[in-house]
Amino acid sequence: MNSPRAKTSQFRDWRRRQAYRLLPLFPPLGKLLIRGVGATLRKRFTGYQPVWQMIESGQPFIVVFYHGRQFLLTYQLQGIRTAIMAGISYMGEIQSRILSSFGFTIIKGSSSKGGVRVLVEMIGLVRKGHIGAFAVDGPRGPYHQVKPGAVFVAKKLGVPIIPVATSARWALVFDSVWDRYLLPMPFSKCTVHFGEPLFFDSDLSEDSISQACHQIGEVLTDLEAEADRIIGRKKKE
Repeated sequence: MNSPRAKTSQFRDWRRRQAYRLLPLFPPLGKLLIRGVGATLRKRFTGYQPVWQMIESGQPFIVVFYHGRQFLLTYQLQGIRTAIMAGISYMGEIQSRILSSFGFTIIKGSSSKGGVRVLVEMIGLVRKGHIGAFAVDGPRGPYHQVKPGAVFVAKKLGVPIIPVATSARWALVFDSVWDRYLLPMPFSKCTVHFGEPLFFDSDLSEDSISQACHQIGEVLTDLEAEADRIIGRKKKE
């Protein structure tokens, strides 16, 4: 007779198998949702001129944002050569398949799993003309805590970092998940708010990278608050 622990393990294995059987359903549904809702949104762009100039000239750069605010960026960056990291968890696999369907180049891994490999792969893709995109507090948080990957790549390549924040006046916010994912409602007023390019020296010391991460965190937090203000989104107390 199986012990209670063995039965629990068997149930978890069964549940995992069922979840992976459903996996093929999520990418087309996610793509339909993003394209369908995205087409209805009334968008406002601020601070975008330096970004478009770099895209048109082919200048490499890194774009950074907070996890949970990427819905609008997924919609707006489709068709632009962009490389982005995705976790290797079940949710990471869903995310990578959805992003792949929009034409993004996916690098699977994180700072804790395959960190050096994924950064080397990102460096190679940026050198070949891709925009490097980092959800800097992903893939699993902590919330708004900047990880060093984007800074390392930017310093190694000598390219600027472009911070960006998005907001929607009417949106669902999933407070039950760590990144407080913001899903704009159809026909909502939205903004994509770019900050000034950030340039860092080539010093790869731990202190230098830590200071740069702190600076990016401050800039992104301010940008997010400004994006909310621009669009008239009231912050929960």
